[in-house]
Amino acid sequence: MHINRYYITLLFLILFSATGKTQTKSAYGLFTDRDVYVSGEPLLAKIYLPEEVPSRIVCLDLVNQYGTRITGASLAIHNKEAEGYLQLPDSLSTGTYLVRIYQKYNAGKLKTIHEIFVTNRFDKPEKLDKIKIATSLSILKDQQTDLIQITGLQPSYSIKSKIEAGVQLDDSILKKVEGRLLVSVAQVYPTYVPITFSDQGEQKKEEMIEKRGVIITGIVSDRKTSMPAGGITVYLTIPDSIPGFQYYITRKDGRFYFLLDKYTGATQSVLQCLGNSPGQLLDFKLDEGFAESGKLPEFQLQSFPLDFKEALTRNISTVTFQKVFSQNYLKLVTTPQKSIKGHPYYGKASQSVDPRLFLDFANFSEISKELLRGVKFKNSNNELSLRVFNSSANEYFDESPLTLIDGIPIRDLKIIANLGTADIERIDVCQSERIFGNLRFPGVVAIYTTKKDISRIAESSQIVRKNLNGIQQSYLWAEPRITIATVPDLRQLLYWDSSAVPAKSISVQCNTSSVLGHYKLIVRGRLKDGTLIFSEKYFEVK
Repeated sequence: MHINRYYITLLFLILFSATGKTQTKSAYGLFTDRDVYVSGEPLLAKIYLPEEVPSRIVCLDLVNQYGTRITGASLAIHNKEAEGYLQLPDSLSTGTYLVRIYQKYNAGKLKTIHEIFVTNRFDKPEKLDKIKIATSLSILKDQQTDLIQITGLQPSYSIKSKIEAGVQLDDSILKKVEGRLLVSVAQVYPTYVPITFSDQGEQKKEEMIEKRGVIITGIVSDRKTSMPAGGITVYLTIPDSIPGFQYYITRKDGRFYFLLDKYTGATQSVLQCLGNSPGQLLDFKLDEGFAESGKLPEFQLQSFPLDFKEALTRNISTVTFQKVFSQNYLKLVTTPQKSIKGHPYYGKASQSVDPRLFLDFANFSEISKELLRGVKFKNSNNELSLRVFNSSANEYFDESPLTLIDGIPIRDLKIIANLGTADIERIDVCQSERIFGNLRFPGVVAIYTTKKDISRIAESSQIVRKNLNGIQQSYLWAEPRITIATVPDLRQLLYWDSSAVPAKSISVQCNTSSVLGHYKLIVRGRLKDGTLIFSEKYFEVK
């Protein structure tokens, strides 16, 4: 298989030269910790951006051979670099997948794509006869340099032994290096040689640049006419003790935009749209947060080498035992959310009540009657109504107040009707008109529940409950602390430093694991002219 790949690559390079094409330095540099994985494992990635870009976010995702997106993340850019990870789902079937890197605003123009192979941990690789490999005319090749030397690395090591190596940078290249280096030690497979390639095309439509955070977009349409609905108010709420809240009034094209800049990782959210009249029926659709599949490479069937089959079988056993021994080498760094200081968006409450400090009331009608002065909650012929006393006018508002449950605006009062003392942590009441932007609220009743269960809000064509993905949380990678001699160390990634400071001499110290096979120490970096460079050295664990 290795020989076949060599000739395919050679043929493409000849064709490349014949057509006058050369590798562009405008491509993203995309490097993963390994090329072969088992479903359920994490994939680590380091990204070098080719130039200064207006966006502060780069997208990392995984698609299958047909372009179907499986998972993805938005990574923060720092000094033209980014790093992050993807958690490969347990459900992935065995086969070739594509890891992509791009930015939303120009995803149609430029992507870098790297091929990986994933084995489902419940499959039996020995039954596989063929493997699909990607082919592309736009193969990206980094420049190997002898100005970075790897020293002290032995040809072979025993299991659970100490590696003490060094990286030496010549003065001439040290002056040219820009940013941080990537230094890693991981298992490799000599007969599997994946490709990295560039996908460059035309941008179908202009996208917004994510300068401050992830931009959430979508469209509202009128169900009766199927036409975009302008002038519709769309709410985005992030439930919390001080809820996050934004609104947007759709343009003529029915589109809306929200900025998710105060939250990292998956953020529980509720989006809803409100018609201009009670009878107006709307359809509400969020845009896909990642790029379309674009042009996919051709795939060719190749024979499945016997040694690769055997290695995959060992990998499955390794990952299975990792789960048995709970050996997890990634730790998420808890990033403090940007706290919303002061009062919620509806302002300071006229009164705030904790019903748990009083008698045990069975429902909200009893709570409002006994504990909430200036609040009338009535049930007349199964028609629920809620009114708040306007302290400025010395009379009740004629309209229903802004009613919130865990910060989420609701119109269906049945949602709160059966909430009793044990269900409610706090109730805020505002007995005056409140203004938020150009929204006017005739009083506010904000209920904060003990369980924070947004499933009370039923989804519909106008209400969507969704985990919105902000910028990915940072992570730490570390060797495990295994104190029991009989417990195996099951890492295939022995060392990962994605932010190594360039220096004349860099120390690389780690331990081999209990996993036998071929390994590689590799150093990657970027020069000031955009050239991606590397130096590597192989060894074996016996």
